[in-house]
Amino acid sequence: MTERRDKLVLKARDKLLTLCDPLAELKMIDALQRLGVSCHFKEEIDLKLHKLSSQKFDCENLHVISLQFRLLRQDGCYMSSDVFQSFMENEENFEATMQSDVRALLALYEAAHLGTPNEQFLKDAQKKTTSLLKSKVGHLEKPLADKVKHALETPCFRRMKILEARLYIPLYQEDKEECNETLLELAKLNFYLLQGLYREEVNKICEWYYEKESSWKLFYARHRPAEAYFWALGVYYEPQYAKARKFLAKFIATITPYDDTFDNYGVWEELRPFADVMQRWDMQDVDQLGECYKDYARFMFGTMIEIENALPKDIATRNVNFIKNIINEVCKGYLTEIIWRDNNYIPPLEEHMKVTLITCFYCAISCTAFVVFEENITEEVLQWMSKFPQIVKDSCIVSRLMDDIVAHEKEIMLPLL
Repeated sequence: MTERRDKLVLKARDKLLTLCDPLAELKMIDALQRLGVSCHFKEEIDLKLHKLSSQKFDCENLHVISLQFRLLRQDGCYMSSDVFQSFMENEENFEATMQSDVRALLALYEAAHLGTPNEQFLKDAQKKTTSLLKSKVGHLEKPLADKVKHALETPCFRRMKILEARLYIPLYQEDKEECNETLLELAKLNFYLLQGLYREEVNKICEWYYEKESSWKLFYARHRPAEAYFWALGVYYEPQYAKARKFLAKFIATITPYDDTFDNYGVWEELRPFADVMQRWDMQDVDQLGECYKDYARFMFGTMIEIENALPKDIATRNVNFIKNIINEVCKGYLTEIIWRDNNYIPPLEEHMKVTLITCFYCAISCTAFVVFEENITEEVLQWMSKFPQIVKDSCIVSRLMDDIVAHEKEIMLPLL
């Protein structure tokens, strides 16, 4: 199977490199990315996108411009929204295109979700295309109707890449107007091979977790090693990142009982000395704690030692200490939340967010994902990450609010059970 996949990769690479039509190039790059096989064509895609970033297309072709805009912005290459200027100036033609060309409408819908807050045209386009697609989807035939439903559920750039591949392959196969048989076979075979790799990895993560005496002694905690692995898979799905995926999954599986120890088990008199020991990161202090606290401390310390031993020796201690410092901030936030709980205090939103953006652990997860992935990370980058940059803060806000929404829904249902 691996041999067949490699032959298909070579065949697809030749096709990509020989394409000259800009729309055909854009469509193939889009297909490679959404089918989950773009990791085999990184250099070729980078080369094509670099060329396409400076290429000017027919300003009247909404489909081409929208696709170019989305692919470049997804790749981190800025493209001005001024490319849509002609459509803003000729509203009658713009409306006619959106009414008659569903594929162009869908392309603009996807592109509009990559706009910035000050790009008014894209904000308006997002609302307009969403409304139009919803009104049209019931009158479309398959496979286009299925593609529109899929997009309306979640724009493609927001989706977990490997899960998007699983969902997009049958949509791509049904669309005879767009489907390339070589890419389709490659996508199916590649996903099958990756699926086998993921099964082996998640099995090893679960074995690692449940073989640890300290983890299963935590009877009050959520034990979710498979879920932790799935989270790590969302960060990096490519086969060459197996090592980083493994250690990020272990880190996430380890921190889940940390939250439960404070939320579901501990009382202030016990949590205060537990927090002191956790923030000193000294294994010798663990024995003075009660049983469950002792068990969790050994679990956490052991995982961090394992991560440190896996990193290059010259940076291991520095990088792991960086993660520990962030975890210490989480611990301090947990203590604040316990004080709120014990005093029946409901903080104002601003005060709540100041603490819970840290205790959601998303910042620590993001930094750990980067540390175990990028072994050549510099001191300057670590300093930047330690200052809670806006991109990390915004991710934490999404994580925190989504978590609160789900928790609130469950709390409402509890009296009914």
